Amino acid sequence: MRSPAFLAAAILVLLTPAFDVDGAESVASGKIEGRVIDRDAGMSLPFANVIIQGTSIGAATDDDGAYSITVAAGRYTLVASYIGYKTQSREVEVVEGETLEVNFELVWEGVVGEEVVIRAQAAGQNMAINQQLNSNTITNVVSAARIQELPDVNAAESIGRLPGVSIQRSGGEANRVAIRGLSPKYNTVTVNGVRVPSTSGDDRSVDLSLISSSMLDGIEVMKAITPDKDADAIGGAIDLKLREAPDDLMIDLLAQGGYNDLQDYYGNYKFVGSIGYRFFEKRLGVIASVNFDEFDRSADKFSGSYRQSSNPQTGEPIIIISDLTAREENVKRGRTGASTVLDYRIPEGKLTVNGFYNRRTFDGLTRNNVMAIDQNRLRYDTSIGDGTTSIFTGTAGIEQDFDLFAYDISFSRIASRLDNPTTFWRFNQEANGFTGAPDEGTEPTEIPDLLNVDSLATGLQDVYLFDQSLEEDETAIQFNVRKPFNFSRLVNGYFKAGGKFRWLERSNDETQNGRNGIYYGSGQGNLNDALECVSAAKPEWDLDTLVGNLGLFPVGFVESDYKRSDFLEGEYPLGFTVDNDMMLEVIQAMQDCGPDIWREYSIGSLGRDYKGTERYQAGYAMAEINLGPRLTLIPGVRWENDYSRYDGQRYREVFTNNVSGPPAELEFITNVRENSFWLPMVHLRYEPTDWLQIRLARTETLIRPDYIQYAPITTINFFRTFVNASNSLLQPAKSANYDAAISVFNNKIGLFTVAGFHKSIDDLILSVDYLLHPDVGALPGMNVPDVWIEARPRA
Repeated sequence: MRSPAFLAAAILVLLTPAFDVDGAESVASGKIEGRVIDRDAGMSLPFANVIIQGTSIGAATDDDGAYSITVAAGRYTLVASYIGYKTQSREVEVVEGETLEVNFELVWEGVVGEEVVIRAQAAGQNMAINQQLNSNTITNVVSAARIQELPDVNAAESIGRLPGVSIQRSGGEANRVAIRGLSPKYNTVTVNGVRVPSTSGDDRSVDLSLISSSMLDGIEVMKAITPDKDADAIGGAIDLKLREAPDDLMIDLLAQGGYNDLQDYYGNYKFVGSIGYRFFEKRLGVIASVNFDEFDRSADKFSGSYRQSSNPQTGEPIIIISDLTAREENVKRGRTGASTVLDYRIPEGKLTVNGFYNRRTFDGLTRNNVMAIDQNRLRYDTSIGDGTTSIFTGTAGIEQDFDLFAYDISFSRIASRLDNPTTFWRFNQEANGFTGAPDEGTEPTEIPDLLNVDSLATGLQDVYLFDQSLEEDETAIQFNVRKPFNFSRLVNGYFKAGGKFRWLERSNDETQNGRNGIYYGSGQGNLNDALECVSAAKPEWDLDTLVGNLGLFPVGFVESDYKRSDFLEGEYPLGFTVDNDMMLEVIQAMQDCGPDIWREYSIGSLGRDYKGTERYQAGYAMAEINLGPRLTLIPGVRWENDYSRYDGQRYREVFTNNVSGPPAELEFITNVRENSFWLPMVHLRYEPTDWLQIRLARTETLIRPDYIQYAPITTINFFRTFVNASNSLLQPAKSANYDAAISVFNNKIGLFTVAGFHKSIDDLILSVDYLLHPDVGALPGMNVPDVWIEARPRA
């Protein structure tokens, strides 16, 4: 469905005539074209400002430093400026119907009587500053030179260097970014304007640790969007730029090695290679990049919890340690990536095709020594994971600028994949874990002295295999049309309109298989069915005698000789370390015995499964109006329509003899939603002096629910004490955003900006817990049957 108002706006743009500086239709105009370069280095200066003095008519240079201005015939003073360089002006005469070439060779401001070649990082930062100043909204930029010179391992690390951006870390490296304190799921991420799919099963966030920063030609973060951008970006819009082919042959190679002292590991490495060239008289450009890296991300971690109690003598409240966890992570993470960008120059434009693929691997072993002080228990958990996450974007497009109007059309296909299998086991000392209880004066480092470790009382409790498989595929078509206008020497700009269509297919499939309660199912003289299965498969272990004597499968039987005296600097014990190969044999034996022994757990296997389809349609109309050389107004409106159809399930959890069984009352549910929104926006840019810029914006954006929040999934636990339910009727939240920024800039101090914002959000979506009662019931859309509430009411 296409909005009638959008169609009318698009037709208006196409039919609006161009005007010359006297207000008449453009019949006596000419063109000024050229390039702006660094005089000494010979490099292009993108985002330089070229303007006709005394008017609002001008243009910013493109990535090659080229500009084009259409203006009525006559004499003018043409001025080129760029932060860090001396401004130049030229007297020109434009002849009707002809193109005048005017090139500028700007000189670095610091040059006094001698030539200086600017360092790449300084030049790159200047480009970023000029791009921010010429942007039509509040934007921050990381330049390609900055990316290449700083030791950032991924895109998230590079974005985190921008103001107003904080990073979230996992395994010692940044993986997601929060803009202005808002969750990463509230940002949109694109590569050359093409949206990157989510890599999370729960929400819409993107794991940016997948992407090596070495593949990028710059990063742009837009904090106040314009109508031509996707509206679900209340935090901000992040665009990752791929490198384009240079005119001359370019070959870049980078190789690095590293050492990790914690695990005495020498295998850290990073390799990046790029090659680019333009063929057929510079018409066809090709650039290809590859990257490989692997780093040991091992870590020792400590965490603890406290509880409130009361002093037995005075009754005053006191705080006491309730549990401690010492965690060892042996983790290796690797990235593999490749990108190819092809562009073919055609009259007044170019054809582009690009592909972008990144894959991250995870290989980790985690050990937790859990000191459950309040329960008087000791637990030893081991997890082995071997997961992969990947994203792909492929795009084909065309763009042309005919002066009277410009357009671009693109088609994209994108995908994300996640596969995360994990093997887990737990050994448990059920009682007598401590020789004494801590008091309010007990320090965490004193807890190890209270341990009462007994290997013969520490037995196998649980074994599980977890797996998550996430798939998302998306197809998009978008188009934009832009038409310039010149109403007078002081009033000019452009109208712009366009549309976008997106189709998204998504599925999340999680499984949990295994066996719990092994510790409690045996006793002296007998084995439970799971250990009987292992005993039959491994008769040489003589489990009948071992378990028969102890009443459990002891940790000492599978203990390894792995020790670390420097774990957490020797202040906390690593705990029992298990022979992984022996435990994998135990797990394999249980699997071979079939589903009666190796059970499927309904909550872990169905509690988060869903699949669905989403369709988005959007249209917009906007204008950029220059009112004199110092004031720019950007009004516009965006219309968005979203449709979704998701399949989920409702069921009741079942346990028999402390072992999970097939789900009861299983019913599959389908839910369909559709919403439409009108989103008006306006931006204002004012430059009262040559060194001061003021930006104001009022925009409206959306917050779409997390997938797990509205996929129709409803479960009730075995004891009927709680229900987990999404709300399949959730609608997107809507935010009115107010932004202001003041920038001071000149060639000496660079750029200094102070910015503030205010957001007013209607229908913000939150996860909540509340008591169910027959007189209250469940909210509409939660798919909770009345019988569940009536069977066990809560007061």
